[in-house]
Amino acid sequence: MQLSTTNLKDRLRDSDFEVSSISAVSPIRWTFLSAIISALAVAVQLAVVSRFLSASQLGIAALAMMILGFATVISDFGINKVLIKEQHLTPGLRTFLYALELILGFAVWLLVWTSAPSLADYYAAPELASLLSWGSVSLLIVPIGHQFYCLLSRDLRFKQLVVFEIVGSIVGLVIAVLAAILDQGAYAIVWGWAGNSWVKYSLLALVGWRQYPLTQVWEVEGLSPHLKFSFYATVESILTYISTNIDYLLIGYYLGARQLGYYALAYQVATFAPQKIGPILTRVAFPMFARQQTDDAVLRARYLSFLQLSIVLTLPLLVGALITAPLLVQVVFGVGWEQSIPILQLLTIVGIGKMVIVPVVPLLLAKGRADLAFASGLLVALGTLVGFLLVVEMGLQAVAVAFAIVACCHAACMLGLVRWMIHLKWPTYLLSIRTAVVATAWMSLAAYLVVAQTIIPVTQTGRLLAAIVVGGIAYGVHIMVADRPMALKIRNLLTGRSDGVV
Repeated sequence: MQLSTTNLKDRLRDSDFEVSSISAVSPIRWTFLSAIISALAVAVQLAVVSRFLSASQLGIAALAMMILGFATVISDFGINKVLIKEQHLTPGLRTFLYALELILGFAVWLLVWTSAPSLADYYAAPELASLLSWGSVSLLIVPIGHQFYCLLSRDLRFKQLVVFEIVGSIVGLVIAVLAAILDQGAYAIVWGWAGNSWVKYSLLALVGWRQYPLTQVWEVEGLSPHLKFSFYATVESILTYISTNIDYLLIGYYLGARQLGYYALAYQVATFAPQKIGPILTRVAFPMFARQQTDDAVLRARYLSFLQLSIVLTLPLLVGALITAPLLVQVVFGVGWEQSIPILQLLTIVGIGKMVIVPVVPLLLAKGRADLAFASGLLVALGTLVGFLLVVEMGLQAVAVAFAIVACCHAACMLGLVRWMIHLKWPTYLLSIRTAVVATAWMSLAAYLVVAQTIIPVTQTGRLLAAIVVGGIAYGVHIMVADRPMALKIRNLLTGRSDGVV
């Protein structure tokens, strides 16, 4: 048994990543830095914009961003997955895929631009047509730099990506805030996203053309299996996107832009941690899983490592949002958004479900089972659609309850796939997240006592800050006492230090 453990550690070191040590050169650290800056930019943007936009304007902006996001998924056609999974694509084949992305990007832009008036009529939101027309222009710049984004990710050159993403996030934040202050309404959010995209992908193109030169001759030999894989990956991404955003589609149609605005704000806050931390782990996990796709022992160790980070970094944030929701909404966004409070509390369950399955899809894709990812995505999309259609006219809280149930069922199914795919035992899985769960329980108790206390008179802002500080201390102390290696891992992630913790 000792020999087996030693061999596993040797294989992990040979593959350039140790499960229990995150050093200064670890790709996770750079993506984490990028996510912190991006998260701060999004948080500031949402807090500022919500003070200037009405619920209806935020709802229309949410519809526009949902449609533009869907268009981006389609224009990719799973090529990003192919570029990361296949470690040795020829320059000629990459050139063909680059040209294919350019063609798809133009076609999708044309589709969105021409269909904008019809979509605006469908949702009875005239302003949506202009928003989509302006925002869709960004679909033309994405394919110019997207391949290089994937190649830099594949080669774990996240330090370069961080610079581009930070610059893009700052530019997008400045544009959105200025537009909101200048009373541009829903355009503030769309223009902020567009500015971010243009800056990031332009920088990627400038660097990528030098580091990954294309050829003047296309190569299509051996393309068929890649297109098959990209097709399944694309359908899986589309189904995931639809199942994730079907609530926006149905709420916008049945309940109107105003109700969607309240829901959108609650959803953005409740899924803030998964949306910002989840992509860090996904972006790093996929190329790392792909490098050792035939070694189940290494994959189990890596999967559990990413799972631990996912839960440790996000579970306290989600549960904290659940407990402090009334104070959080009133203090940060204003009393005009109080209708979002119960929706936010219910949707934190959705956030927890999302974080549990963060490492699962990269694992399935790395094992070449895009078909399983597709099948699971199809089932979730159908279940979400049916559930929402049954309850949407009952109101926002009914939709949030249905979403929470679907998210829990989805998480259970995906964990079952992982157990079968890499022969993971449930006791091992539960043991890997035990410390974070117990620490979160202590944090929840501490934060609740601060929020509920009435002995010491304090303002709402002071009460919220106190709950965050006291709860954070309770969580951190338990992590340090109960699982010192995990505490060191988090410290290394934040500071770049490495103690060789094994």
